[in-house]
Amino acid sequence: MLNKIRHSVQKFGMLQGGEHVVVAVSGGPDSVSLLQVLALLAPEYGLTLTAAHLNHGLRGAESDAEERLVCRLCGERGISCAVKRVNLTELRQRGRRRRSLEDLGREERYSFFSALGERVGASRIALGHHREDQAETVLMNLIRGSGLEGLKGILPVRDGIFIRPLIEVSREEILTFLLTQGIPFSEDSSNTRDVFLRNRIRHQLIPLLQAHYNPRIVDALNRTASIVRREDDCLETTARRILDTWQIPDSMAGEGAALDISRLTGIPEALQHRVVKGLLEHLLSGSFRITSRHIGAVIDLCRGEKPAGDVHLPGQAVVRREYGRLILSRGREDTPPAETAGTGGRIPGQFCYPIEFPGCVEIKELGRIVRTAFVEKAHREAAGEGSLAVCLDFDRVQMPLTIRNRREGDRFQPSGMKGTKKLKNYFIDEKIPRRRRDSIPLLADRQSVVWIAGHRLSERVSVDKNTKHIAKIEII
Repeated sequence: MLNKIRHSVQKFGMLQGGEHVVVAVSGGPDSVSLLQVLALLAPEYGLTLTAAHLNHGLRGAESDAEERLVCRLCGERGISCAVKRVNLTELRQRGRRRRSLEDLGREERYSFFSALGERVGASRIALGHHREDQAETVLMNLIRGSGLEGLKGILPVRDGIFIRPLIEVSREEILTFLLTQGIPFSEDSSNTRDVFLRNRIRHQLIPLLQAHYNPRIVDALNRTASIVRREDDCLETTARRILDTWQIPDSMAGEGAALDISRLTGIPEALQHRVVKGLLEHLLSGSFRITSRHIGAVIDLCRGEKPAGDVHLPGQAVVRREYGRLILSRGREDTPPAETAGTGGRIPGQFCYPIEFPGCVEIKELGRIVRTAFVEKAHREAAGEGSLAVCLDFDRVQMPLTIRNRREGDRFQPSGMKGTKKLKNYFIDEKIPRRRRDSIPLLADRQSVVWIAGHRLSERVSVDKNTKHIAKIEII
C-alpha cells in the first residue's frame, strides 16, 4: 500500500519534500491510516506533521473517546495535535439559513484545518479520502444531476493545498494495513445510519450495482472520475484563455463588465456555459455558489427573443441584456459617467428645471450643470451627435424652455426629418436601454423636445443660414 501511495503522491504532485503538513484525523480507519502513512513517509520526504482533530460533540461519549484516541496516537508518534470542539446543533440553531449538520460539519472542519495551517505555517492539508469515497461521491453527484465538475468527484489535489494521498487506495487495503500495523481506530456509529444519502449509496446502491450490474463498479466510477477530471480541466483552461483574450476579468474587479452577446454565442455551447460561470464567479468574488440554474438563466437571456431583460443573482448581482450587449453588475447601479449623460442607472422620480439665457442651473439628480449663453454666428462651435453641447436657433424656440427627463407622450423631430416621432420610438430605434432612458436630460420648449442631450437636436430648432440669434447649451 505504501508503494501505491508513493505513486499517487508523485503522479499528482502532492509533495515536493520539506513541507509542513496538517493531517486531518477523525479517529476513523481512513484518517488513522493516513496519519500512520505520513508518519512513515515523513523521513523520506522531510515532512513536519501537525494533526488536527475537530470534536463535533454530536455523539457524546463516543466523540470524546475518538478525541482521546487521536491524541494518544499522535503522542506515541511525537506528532503535535491540535483539537477544537464545536457544537454543531447550536451553530445550526443560531444560523439564519436552515442547513444540514453534514454540510455545517464539513464547513467547520475545513475552516479549522485552514486556520490551523496558516497558524503553523503548513503548506499542505492532508485528508483521508479513498477509492470508495470517490465512487460514492460520483454517484451522489450523478443522482443530483451534476455536470462535469461534480462527476470528476474528489480531486487528488485541490487549490494546491488539500491533498489526498489515499485516493487510489481501497478501504479493504486500509483495514488490512491497520491490522498488520496493529493500530487501533474508531468506527463512527453515524456511518451505519441510512438517513444520509452517502450512507444509503454505500450500504444499498453500490452493493446492488456490484451484485447485478458490475462487480467492479468502484473501479469503473473511479475511472470515470479520472476521465471527466481531464476533460473538465481542458474545458476550464480553454474558457480561461477566452476570458483572457476578451480581457474581461481584469476589467471586472468585482464590479461589473460588458460584452457583445455575439462573441459569447459564437463559441461552442459547452464553452458558453463555462465562460458564463467564470464571469459570474469573478463578479461575485467567490462569495456565493454559482449553480447550473444561474448559468442557464444567463444563457437563456442571451438566446431570448426580447432585446432587453435581466437576471437577478445572489449578492445583488444582475445580468442584463441590452440589445446586443450583456451587462454584468453588482450592487446598486452606477451614476452616469462623466463623458456621456444618461448612461447610468434609473433616476428616482422626475426632474424639471427652467432654463434662463444666459445662466446656469444644476440638475441635482444627475450631478450636472447646464450652462447657457448667446454666441455670434462666426463663433459658433460645431457639435455633432453624441455631444453634450449644442447650438440652436433661439428664435424658433417656443418659450419657456426647461431641462427635464422624459414624460409620457413626448415627441421629437430628429434632425433631417420632416415629421415628428414619439420619443419612446426614438429610444427603441436607437437601442437605448430602458433603464437608462429616465436619466437622459431633455431640453424641451412649450411644443416638444428640442434636444436629447448626448444624442440629437430637433430639426425644428436647427441653425441654418437664416438664423439670427444662436443659443448655446452645454451640460458639464
